[in-house]
Amino acid sequence: MIDLLVQKELNSEQEAVLSARFLELCQGLKLPDSQAKEYYQQLYGLYTDSNRHYHNLVHIFNLLNLVDRYQTSIEQPLLFELAVWYHDAIYNAKAKNNELQSAILVQKLFSKCLDRSSLSYVNALIMSTEGHFPKLENQDTYLFLDFDLSILAAAPSVYNLYSEAIWQEYKIAYIKVLYNMGRKKVLKNFLARDKIYFSPVFFAKYEAKARQNIRLELNGK
Repeated sequence: MIDLLVQKELNSEQEAVLSARFLELCQGLKLPDSQAKEYYQQLYGLYTDSNRHYHNLVHIFNLLNLVDRYQTSIEQPLLFELAVWYHDAIYNAKAKNNELQSAILVQKLFSKCLDRSSLSYVNALIMSTEGHFPKLENQDTYLFLDFDLSILAAAPSVYNLYSEAIWQEYKIAYIKVLYNMGRKKVLKNFLARDKIYFSPVFFAKYEAKARQNIRLELNGK
């Protein structure tokens, strides 16, 4: 099982850690501090929106902890972390193009400090979360997708909090009956895959637990 947080907000200390980390990332990308602070405030506003129950700063905090845990396996650490920060920047339960809009945002903001190849790399990581299939067949893309779905292999009590948080995000757009139909379809599609996790390490350690949690959720619907 993976140790993750599922809650609406971070505490002030955790938020301070995130703020400092984003500024450090931007320094590594040669972005001026004034712009970095402006970008962080924008991200903070997006991720702390009142409709964010799961896709919030806590989710980013969890993913960054996984980045630290697997840092020696990540080939492009700065670009990988940038994609982590922006992959859910735009998130509207009523929309169908959140991934694309998030990718467009990061391209717009960082076009002056990243070359075309780097921007394309970040774009591929973010867009891979649309349907959760890798746009690039490499270790970074596999790990990026696996980190994003790491919650599926959490302890059952944490998984249940996640499942409820997703419903809280979608209830503004769907009645419960329609939501359950869509949720079942998504979960069954994951079970039908040969692999939920693409990286060898996640597949070996967490695949069985993720499938067990998904089956338990399906049995409860």
